[in-house]
Amino acid sequence: MLTRQRRPPRGADPETHVVPPLTAAMLERTALWHLGRRAMTTGELRAALQKKAARHPPHAEAGVWIDALVARFTDGAVLDDARVARDRISTGRGRGWSRRRIEQKLRGVAAEVRAEAFETVDAEATIGPPAECVESAELQAARIFVARKRLHEKPPEKALAALARQGFSYGIARVALTPR
Repeated sequence: MLTRQRRPPRGADPETHVVPPLTAAMLERTALWHLGRRAMTTGELRAALQKKAARHPPHAEAGVWIDALVARFTDGAVLDDARVARDRISTGRGRGWSRRRIEQKLRGVAAEVRAEAFETVDAEATIGPPAECVESAELQAARIFVARKRLHEKPPEKALAALARQGFSYGIARVALTPR
């Protein structure tokens, strides 16, 4: 694997600059910095820490340190794949993303966790009285996408193509393009 070398500080001689050795504290600071910026899945945090470790001279215990950090943050509920999945699903639905597109964004999360998160979020998002036809979360997302991109103003073929590129099925796309 090709890794980038860290640039020496300004004013330092590039030939004499030495990359400091990797430590467990350095990895912990990196993990806290990443988690302070945004919620991450365990896979994303593990990848970020491995990337950090790759930029330093190889260390025999780096993998052990990374596993210990991920386990500690998971046990402490700092890392929660289910919570991150639910948040990203509800955000994606609000932006008009299809289930297929959201699943691509959640590739590092286990399939059963993703499925449970979709059930939870989509059950909360369905609207309409129980006796009548309930509008699915996928259809709501398609309607949001149609409104955001003003697809009603475009020819039907182009609007259907745009919805298909976003991952919506033909049936959902047809219903989303019909006025309410």
